[in-house]
Amino acid sequence: MDKIDSVVLLKEAILELELKRAEQGRILKEQFQIIKENLRPSNIIQNTFNEVATSPKLRSNLMGALFGLAAGYFSKKLVAGKNGSPIRRIIGNVLQVGITAMIAKKPYLLQTIGQTILKRVFTKNNSYEPHHQRN
Repeated sequence: MDKIDSVVLLKEAILELELKRAEQGRILKEQFQIIKENLRPSNIIQNTFNEVATSPKLRSNLMGALFGLAAGYFSKKLVAGKNGSPIRRIIGNVLQVGITAMIAKKPYLLQTIGQTILKRVFTKNNSYEPHHQRN
């Protein structure tokens, strides 16, 4: 800062510094409000869900885990039933853990199996030849 020789220049410098301080205070308050808003628990949760929704890899891993859990659960119910014997329940639990782990590690496996089944169900069998019609 330059050397101030007169009272008028001193008052101008003081006014300039006060305006600068007021502007910096306003900016600081705005930044504080932004940080305060971002640290609210509801916003943290919302931002986390938004990141999950926009991250393809994370979404894929989450979907694989969910499909694995669902497939494991249904396979257990299929084997053990509602009131299965203790041995059937043990086999169902082992099957549930195995299928859940397999699908969670390799989610594309479930997709491949599903696509294969859908292709077989919905494609026409071209090897079928109708019987010759009599004229």
